[in-house]
Amino acid sequence: MPVLEANPRGVLHLVLLNQYYPPDAAPTGWMLAGVAETLAAAGHQVTVICSRGGYAGGGGAMNPPPSSVRIVRVGAPAFGRKSFLGKLVDYVGYYLGVAWHLAVLTPKPDRIVALTTPPYLSILARIFSCLRGGDHAHWVMDLYPDVMVAHGMLREGSLPHRMLARLTRTGFAGRRCATVLCLGEDMRERLRSYVSESTDIAVVPLWSSAAADPPPELVARLRVSRGWAPEDLVLMYSGNMGLGHRFGEFLEAAVSPPLPGVRFSFHGDGKRRIEIEAAVRERPDAAIELHGYAPGEQLAAHLASADVHLASLEPSWDGCMVPSKLQGIFAAGRPVIFVGSRQSSIGRWVEESGGGWVVGPGDIAALHEAIREAAAPAERLRRGNAARAFADGHFHRERNLAEVSRILSGETRH
Repeated sequence: MPVLEANPRGVLHLVLLNQYYPPDAAPTGWMLAGVAETLAAAGHQVTVICSRGGYAGGGGAMNPPPSSVRIVRVGAPAFGRKSFLGKLVDYVGYYLGVAWHLAVLTPKPDRIVALTTPPYLSILARIFSCLRGGDHAHWVMDLYPDVMVAHGMLREGSLPHRMLARLTRTGFAGRRCATVLCLGEDMRERLRSYVSESTDIAVVPLWSSAAADPPPELVARLRVSRGWAPEDLVLMYSGNMGLGHRFGEFLEAAVSPPLPGVRFSFHGDGKRRIEIEAAVRERPDAAIELHGYAPGEQLAAHLASADVHLASLEPSWDGCMVPSKLQGIFAAGRPVIFVGSRQSSIGRWVEESGGGWVVGPGDIAALHEAIREAAAPAERLRRGNAARAFADGHFHRERNLAEVSRILSGETRH
């Protein structure tokens, strides 16, 4: 059971740990900012300890919201995410800064809430909750060392893997661990091997930061500016192109589309962008477009400009992370073709909602069939409406913000 005891007015000093925070463009920082502001609005004293270093150099950052939160920026290095060594140096600098501030912060934290960038902040949260008399809670965005196994950096069952798994259990252990929060049922299933039976594991999905209803004329202008004809069927992949995603199926379908007038439009960046760049070079006749990230102020119109969205996840990554791209797609009222497993959170949400198609990895025939079905406007509308209804019920920003804040602050449900 948690040991947290609020002061007589019920006001807590909550200290939130994450490497990134606005104006950094990192999604984890923006999600945390909403929670921090919600906690502050509820009357709690909220301190965020983040880094001065930028996510991917800080490019693409939006203007941060007005804040009633105390923000402590650690003067860690800022090599960014372009190399493993630079990222590791940034992590170490941030760990040291967090340890110093947790040791001297006043007033003492009632609860230390650790996110998972960088990994193993849970250890610092546990140590300093003990040293300073509070407790600790955890909001898991990425699960280590499982991510490293999926990445190919570790072999499951090896000595380094067992050592890091024990470190994960240590961070979540102890009578001072109040709660563990994660993003989906597949992640909760993985977490159960790291968290004691007496500790609750809560699930709250993330939400979209994009407006749901951009002006139709803005969407139409955006399509025209990209050279898309009204009759084109635009299949869009938008977001991170990381190692946990799959692109082979989409690129194969783009080279031999099942229907004329199908365009594959990729927007974003990441380690696997090179696969799409290679396809563009090698098959200039294929209807493949490659762009960078859409500007933040255009995100809603950008998402709405597609007829159907594309998403993917390597099954080995199920439960290690839960990408948040589906939230924005569904909020825009657009269906999705997802290549991945039905056991993943995304696969479950797509099937439960009826807001798209789930295609097994490597199943090009099923992908072609999904594209043929998506070519029918009535079918797209039906699935898009189902997607938006599901988003309203499961990915609602204010509702989920309130639920995350309630869980992390230890408030009881009224």
